[in-house]
Amino acid sequence: MLTFQAEPLARVKEEAPALARAHWDEVEASMHGGPGYSLNLAQYASLEQLDMLVLVAARQDDGRLCGYAAFTVLPCPHRQGVTLAALDGLYLAPEARRGLAALGLLRAAEKILIQRGVDLVQYSSPDSRPCDALYRRLGARRTESIWHRELGRQQQKSLMQ
Repeated sequence: MLTFQAEPLARVKEEAPALARAHWDEVEASMHGGPGYSLNLAQYASLEQLDMLVLVAARQDDGRLCGYAAFTVLPCPHRQGVTLAALDGLYLAPEARRGLAALGLLRAAEKILIQRGVDLVQYSSPDSRPCDALYRRLGARRTESIWHRELGRQQQKSLMQ
């Protein structure tokens, strides 16, 4: 059985890097390349100090961290008076992916976000691991597509010429 609760970064910072690495290796590396992995705990700490981070932990019965949903919270820049929570990371370790675990994690996260005054949640998922059915089950609706383009040094040089 899993439990879900909001936790400060200090509580998860020892366990999170291994999970974040597994998340990268399983989901992100194929899109961004293996050597680009870097968990910036200092950046997360800065967001937390600004009250812009909501981190919901999934823990096994033995207390071990086995997943997370991390959200960046900010005033919505194009909807005055609306507070937006954008999903930054969602991961459950393979051994925690039973039944409706991901749905339970996100439902718990939404309750916590409501308590924080969030009005709108923005979910995303990589094309390689679409979460459309999960998000629809939560009651979310598709509103846009997200595209990324790397602007590395080579691209920057050619664009500036």
